[in-house]
Amino acid sequence: MAMNKYGGVNDMPEGYTKTELGKRVYSLWFGMLRRCYDYKQQNRKRGKSYTDVIVCERWFYLKNFVEDIQKLEGYDEWAKSSTMSLDKDIYAREITKIYSPQTCKFVSQKENIQEMNDRCNTIEIAKEYCKTTYVLFKNEEYKIFKTEKEA
Repeated sequence: MAMNKYGGVNDMPEGYTKTELGKRVYSLWFGMLRRCYDYKQQNRKRGKSYTDVIVCERWFYLKNFVEDIQKLEGYDEWAKSSTMSLDKDIYAREITKIYSPQTCKFVSQKENIQEMNDRCNTIEIAKEYCKTTYVLFKNEEYKIFKTEKEA
């Protein structure tokens, strides 16, 4: 078992993170821990929203994280699509300061941006958080583009 610099313990069997799905799950898990516990990142414009956000004790262990996320709403779609994100805000808006099986679900980029727009009341902040280059909207409908040419 190896512990990463954010306190997470990789207790999965040898070779798990070498599989395609294993790499994606590890990256998701590591990114979540990093957003919550990398104080340099939190000092950046995009990182400020993660100040005081924590990960539940259970999810410090990759094996538990793997087991739990498979039961989350939207997991199957996330497993086959890179356009889904793990979100702690939409499902349990009143307890958004914790990543846990009770507060998270997988959502589309569109849902994620809509929630951020509602919460932050500005599409500019949402674009910055998601690293989305172009978000066009008309009549409450959003379309997301990574390049000006696509838009």
